Amino acid sequence: MFRFILKRALLAIAGISGSFAFIYSLAATIGDPLAEIRLSNPPNLEYLLLATTRELRLDQSIPERFIGWYSDVWRSIFSGDFTLGTALNGRPVSEGLFTAIAPTFVLVSISIALSLFIGSALGVFVAIGRYGLRESLSSFIAFLGYVSPVFFIGHLMKQYVVVVINDGANKFTDWYEPLAILSGSAIFLFGTTFIFLSHYSLDDRVAKVRFLASLMIAIPLMSLANYLLPIDTDYLAIAKNFAAALILWILFWSVLGVGMLHRFRFGIRFGTLWLLSLIIQRLISILPTYMKRDEIAGRPFPSFAYESVWYSPPEFWVSQLDRVLHLVLPASAITITTVAIYYQVTKATAIETLESDYVRMARAKGVNEIEVLVRHVFRSCYLSLSNTFVPNYLYLFNGVIIIELVFGWQGLGIFLMDSLFTYDLNRLMGGIFVIGLATFIAIVGSDLLSSRIDPRIREVG
Repeated sequence: MFRFILKRALLAIAGISGSFAFIYSLAATIGDPLAEIRLSNPPNLEYLLLATTRELRLDQSIPERFIGWYSDVWRSIFSGDFTLGTALNGRPVSEGLFTAIAPTFVLVSISIALSLFIGSALGVFVAIGRYGLRESLSSFIAFLGYVSPVFFIGHLMKQYVVVVINDGANKFTDWYEPLAILSGSAIFLFGTTFIFLSHYSLDDRVAKVRFLASLMIAIPLMSLANYLLPIDTDYLAIAKNFAAALILWILFWSVLGVGMLHRFRFGIRFGTLWLLSLIIQRLISILPTYMKRDEIAGRPFPSFAYESVWYSPPEFWVSQLDRVLHLVLPASAITITTVAIYYQVTKATAIETLESDYVRMARAKGVNEIEVLVRHVFRSCYLSLSNTFVPNYLYLFNGVIIIELVFGWQGLGIFLMDSLFTYDLNRLMGGIFVIGLATFIAIVGSDLLSSRIDPRIREVG
């Protein structure tokens, strides 16, 4: 296992480093970093040109400049200052870069999660009853979104969807509290049922009764969201609640569960999903408070920027809800244009799995159809989805610049575009380095997940 991970990591590092060298050599030839100094025509022009030339190593060849830049980046990382080089203005690249990373990575992560969930669910749903109206309609809708330009989808949502939602938001303020409880409970019930079926069989009556008993305890406890997650909480308090929830449900299933390994794994997943459902419920319930603020003016779904400008500091959950609502439109636009990828992969794998011998054998033994889908079909789809994760991850980064322009996000895409237009090579490569580092983590994570799902990959690797 260790040799497999090391081998894949070294190959990924070599490939990404080669990509850095190629991109650097291209970017170094597309502009003149000294053009702004020449146009300004200061009195000490020759001195400034000479000093900037030496500082940016413009008197060296491109391979020498790349090696110098790459070594400076790793030196700054290992020294702990994380400057990632020096920009044209003499400031560290990390100053503007780190503030641009968070919104873009959150947007890409949410979009990938939504695409995975919708695409995989739709693919399995169609595979069950293919060659009918359901498959034709689902395929048409999925690929209509795939061929539509992301900026076109974004503008349509800004022009029509956000207006309709904001106009109707004030009509249902009395329903937000019951909607929050219903949504949190529904997400928790659906998720834990899926997890249960992946661990236990419906024929195991003891496990089934204990699971139902745990639901009867967990769902009523969700009504305590306002007390467990008060409006003036912070990230540290949420981390403590997360740890407490995990410990609580691990201990709970240590008593009620069946099988030591199943107890531990199921307790972790059960507790994690319980707290996530609680957080979603809390965010929905805070909507009336959020809408009453002067900055929002009763229109909770924004179509510009990634957070509101506040007249006075908001409470913790109000600020978190604001960021989530700013994510809705851009994440939805990206999801619409990428869900067809996961849909097609999942549908093809699910059809192949449903026609396999071991699924026919399971059905012949009387295994419930829902268990067949969860324990066999979805598990077979995991491997195919993990193999498409990294390419789609990079694809989203290619399209996120357009989305950031449409929705006014000051993220990593805008950062790279500004660096390119100002011919700031170190700033540009600093952003590309962060994307490459994230790609390396995604590649290794994808390989680990694939080897976990299918141990034969480790043997071949």
